[in-house]
Amino acid sequence: MKITKSLVPFTIALSSTCSAFLPSSSNFHSPNTRFSTAVKSTVLPIPTKDVLKKMQPELDENDLYLDGPNNEVPKAGEVMKMLPAETWNVDTPTSLFYFGIDFLAVAATMGFLNTVVTSELYHSSPIFLQGMMAAPLQVMAGFAMWCMWCIGHDAGHSVVSKSKQVNRIVGEIAHSMICLTPFKPWAKSHRKHHLGHNHLTRDYSHQWFIREESDSLHPLIKLSHKTRNLQLPILYFVYLFLGVPDGGHVLFYGRMWEGESNKEKINSLASVGVSVATAATLWYNMG
Repeated sequence: MKITKSLVPFTIALSSTCSAFLPSSSNFHSPNTRFSTAVKSTVLPIPTKDVLKKMQPELDENDLYLDGPNNEVPKAGEVMKMLPAETWNVDTPTSLFYFGIDFLAVAATMGFLNTVVTSELYHSSPIFLQGMMAAPLQVMAGFAMWCMWCIGHDAGHSVVSKSKQVNRIVGEIAHSMICLTPFKPWAKSHRKHHLGHNHLTRDYSHQWFIREESDSLHPLIKLSHKTRNLQLPILYFVYLFLGVPDGGHVLFYGRMWEGESNKEKINSLASVGVSVATAATLWYNMG
């Protein structure tokens, strides 16, 4: 009976993962709109270096220009008119449909992982065997969590629904609870990131520098840039807690919070509470 019960979340997790990777097509019709959304997923081949070079060639100073009568950057309204009207449709049923699928994948993979790491077999095994048992399940759970992260990202952009309450609930579940990233502070810094996207000093969430001026950077910055891939296990902690480069997402300090009202901070503190409570629960149950 115990084996049968443990196979249930594994079967759901495996089917969820396969449905995400295998080419498939089905129609999900939203009753509130006149559109039918094709739910498709296809794994694309990894592009070669030659293909990438054609897609994103190196630019020089002569390529950086604006082609127009006044050489002015087009306004947001002008860009919006260039796109089809349905681009701006917000279809809540379709959004919640994807949210439900991703939540099922997270619950299944995390449930099976919890079953394994709390079993007598796992705790009686040597540490290297424990790693072999847990690592594949952690990868599956991580993939499902990344899918959920994308849903939370859309909630942060207020495109899961036109309702602020729906976006907040989805964001809290997807980011604060499942991804342990306080939703409200993240949405705040992410909005500032888009307001100054790729700007040398105004962009949030990333530290930019000019390639030609890299020799003048501080030695620690140079070292950090060269070893950035090795820092992946700790970068998330640095981003959330130490607030580099935006400001804290758990402790409210730094330029992100300059001039913010106490009401906004209290509102954001609720997201922090959800993340801390979830982390404590996972630590208590799974160790």
